[in-house]
Amino acid sequence: MAIALSVGLLSERSARALAEDPQAFLNATYDLQDLVREIMRARDEESGVIAVA
Repeated sequence: MAIALSVGLLSERSARALAEDPQAFLNATYDLQDLVREIMRARDEESGVIAVA
């Protein structure tokens, strides 16, 4: 965790949340992954529509 903090991959707030409730933190990261995948899918669909037009 110290390395992640030192290179900016984890904020102090996130580190505290992780330490306090690891399962809730994992659930939040899964939700974030789902959101990123949804954004990527939407971009891919937009690219396909633009290419066809």
